[in-house]
Amino acid sequence: MTNKIHKASCMCGDITIEATGEPNYAEYCHCITCQKSSGSSFMVWVVFDKERVKVTSGEISLYQSSAKLQRGFCGKCGSNMSIHTEKCFDLPIGVLENPDDIEITQHIWTKRALKHVKLDDDLPKYSEFAPD
Repeated sequence: MTNKIHKASCMCGDITIEATGEPNYAEYCHCITCQKSSGSSFMVWVVFDKERVKVTSGEISLYQSSAKLQRGFCGKCGSNMSIHTEKCFDLPIGVLENPDDIEITQHIWTKRALKHVKLDDDLPKYSEFAPD
């Protein structure tokens, strides 16, 4: 693992986050919850082990979006900031300072992909969750 620091912030700058090392993976998520929470066709999540991510300023507001997931957002500007699971801390690629440094590795919840989204890349595609 490298000691690279991935810096992230919300739109207003109140929340700043640092993730250390390379992400476990990054994925396009086409689930209905990502569509609703983003107001878009999908979200791109960059997944880190939770012990490698720290909030360096501000406070993330949390919403229990399912039995196993909490979604984080900025209470000031409303930016989507995170997904929290038992093991992981996911960051939306758009909050990263250098999003082009991230290689996206897969699509999940493709059964919910909107018809205008063309899944014509060579990445693995999973109808629901990716296998562990």
